[in-house]
Amino acid sequence: MKTEFAIWMVSFLLQRKAATKETILQEWSRHRNEACSIHRNTFGNYRKKAESLFDTNIEYNPRTQEYFLEHPEQVTQNSMFKWLLQSYTASNAITRRSKLKDRIMLDTTSGGEELIDTVTEAMEKGRCIHLVYQPFWDDPKERCVEPYFIKLFKHRWYLIARKPDEGVFRTYCFDRIKSVRLTEQRFRFRNDADAKTMFRDYYGIIQMPVPKEHIVLKVTCEQGIYLHTRKLHPSQRLIHQDDDYMIFELYLKPCYDFVQELLSCGSSLEVLSPESLRKEMEETAEDLFHIYNPQTNEPQSQLKSPQKDGE
Repeated sequence: MKTEFAIWMVSFLLQRKAATKETILQEWSRHRNEACSIHRNTFGNYRKKAESLFDTNIEYNPRTQEYFLEHPEQVTQNSMFKWLLQSYTASNAITRRSKLKDRIMLDTTSGGEELIDTVTEAMEKGRCIHLVYQPFWDDPKERCVEPYFIKLFKHRWYLIARKPDEGVFRTYCFDRIKSVRLTEQRFRFRNDADAKTMFRDYYGIIQMPVPKEHIVLKVTCEQGIYLHTRKLHPSQRLIHQDDDYMIFELYLKPCYDFVQELLSCGSSLEVLSPESLRKEMEETAEDLFHIYNPQTNEPQSQLKSPQKDGE
């Protein structure tokens, strides 16, 4: 129960800002739907567990006798902590209402969660891992890599690892890793390696050596509302809005994942600039037209594939 209470307590303090021990325990009892009595020492241990889980301090104000998070932004601005809190809140609510199992529809990942424990242990201990990887397009390959980052994108888990013999980073999809084991080979995490920096100029998981572009998108208001509330990229900014359209600007490297996301908006979205991206969208639209109108007898471009990962 320690971990459950620790996660719940951080979530509760984020909402309430500050609360006395009595209020915390009353709300915990209401949350559990049963009377819960926690000894002072036990409460202190649970508090330390929460601080350890979220790498934060839960302070006490003797004047008001209230507990509060010293730096709540450290929790709310960290993607892993946010995901942990969101997942806990949702799963806890669903668990307590299992009778609704046929009325709650969820998307699942493509698998590989069973590998997370071994991979994160290696990351924590600075140990290389040996993995057997099955690319879509080739035979299984064995690799010894340095595990640096884990990323969840489009319901798939990805490992971003460094190949020590080449000094380059590769991406491995968890659902194509056939086996993984910890090795005795150690590695030193590069201080200049940072997950946010590595993906700062990209949308998604695929990285390609393309220039960073100033991108301007014109979107219908119906579609624009969704893009405005869930940004495609941190650099996204609304620069114009009227009764019919919204215009956004972004600064990133327009790789395959980003282009695919734009295409998913269909005719609700138009790329205004740069011209190279606009041309790519135009060519794809022409290809689609010829696919669905074969009587035109126009030549078709080859279907475009994403960059291969893993190697």
